[in-house]
Amino acid sequence: MKFASKFAIALSMGALAVSSVSPAAAQDKPKKDKKDKNAKVAEAPKRNYSPEFRKALAPALDLLNKNKDAAGAKAAFPSVVAAIKNDDDRYEAGVFAINVGAQLKDLKFQQEGIDLLLASATTPANLKTQYLFQKGAIAYDSKDYANAEKFMIDAYNSGHRGNNVEYLISTAQSQLNKNTEAMTWLNKAIDAGRASGKIDKSYLIRAASISAKAKDYKGAANWYKELLNTERTSDYWHDALVFFDRSLTLDPEETLDLMRLMRATDALRFQQEYAQYLDSLSYIGVRYPAEAVSVLDEGFAKGVISRSNVTFGERYTEAKGRLAEDTRTLPSALTPATAANAKGILTSLTGDSFYSHKDFKTAKGLYEAALKKGAVLDKDGRNQTDRTRF
Repeated sequence: MKFASKFAIALSMGALAVSSVSPAAAQDKPKKDKKDKNAKVAEAPKRNYSPEFRKALAPALDLLNKNKDAAGAKAAFPSVVAAIKNDDDRYEAGVFAINVGAQLKDLKFQQEGIDLLLASATTPANLKTQYLFQKGAIAYDSKDYANAEKFMIDAYNSGHRGNNVEYLISTAQSQLNKNTEAMTWLNKAIDAGRASGKIDKSYLIRAASISAKAKDYKGAANWYKELLNTERTSDYWHDALVFFDRSLTLDPEETLDLMRLMRATDALRFQQEYAQYLDSLSYIGVRYPAEAVSVLDEGFAKGVISRSNVTFGERYTEAKGRLAEDTRTLPSALTPATAANAKGILTSLTGDSFYSHKDFKTAKGLYEAALKKGAVLDKDGRNQTDRTRF
């Protein structure tokens, strides 16, 4: 919203402000350039201002241009509007109001000028499209999201692109709790970014947030997946993996793999995630005390979890008590796991044991050996081949 506000103000102060000329000056014939007798000077558009309008506008212009009194020019404006007789009058009055509003930094007064320009047949179609967008931006700044949505969509449908119009429409719709429409326009904004070769990361984060709010966790995970392809930070990894976890029903082995990936990407953030990690280790009989100890040590060091917490304290003590024996017997696990007749699941699980001790080279070799044996089936007949690859 801060971005939209800065944009609308900058737009109204400069980009669409047009120079106002007196009705009389607009009728003057252009003079030839003295340096080049053959040079042609573009003629000002012919305007058919009414006498009544000329009479009302002249003193207001003097206040603005000669006296530098923008406030006085604004006070004289009702008389100018009352004298409007045709579209040329209406156009010039709109230009005048925009310039006065720009000097006063008065967005509401500028909007009066925009309304006059939009109502005038004299205003070129391309300028009307820009002014429709500007009117929507001003409405957005005023928190009038219904009109912001209306006028920005009108501008878009009239051909306006750029200025993040799709994103602004989406955020206005979100403020109106029109989340389905907001998601549609956010997709348009993201598609426009793809087309230009640069996607704004905040768009992807917002898409994930809207999906999560709608409890579309799979959709949120996919948006974070795209975000990670754009930039891989530990925060993005955390949010992506949390939503991925919510989007699926994982068995304990798969949960352990997910928690290991969170740890590897420095994405463990909260106490409940450390508890989930320990639960996945405990489910398989605390066969990996080395991993439990090192994970808890990391959590304690970060201050995310505390030794004084009964659950974490007890599990740490239990894992610590098993660590020496587990370390001593680990090398002997290699022989049965690498035997020619060893089942793939034994080889794969032994790889997990070495992984838990951070002996990744040995773990990798065991996982590869398990895959060479064909399908990796556990004791319940479930296929763990993909998990071994993971």
